[in-house]
Amino acid sequence: MHSKEFIYKVLATKKKAVSLKRLSSELETPMPRLLQTLKKLESDGLVEITYNKEIIVRAKTMNDYTS
Repeated sequence: MHSKEFIYKVLATKKKAVSLKRLSSELETPMPRLLQTLKKLESDGLVEITYNKEIIVRAKTMNDYTS
């Protein structure tokens, strides 16, 4: 399992939202375990999770707080 810091860095580098399914595939990590880590990052205020047809995740960056 990848650390919270690693997952955040991957998302922040992408600079866009990505589906949980795609991120799980890229990181070769099971979706339930990855979602659990993403929820921890969300509670830390570092990630935004959107629940639509798919679960979409996006890293929050300094731009989100300076607007």
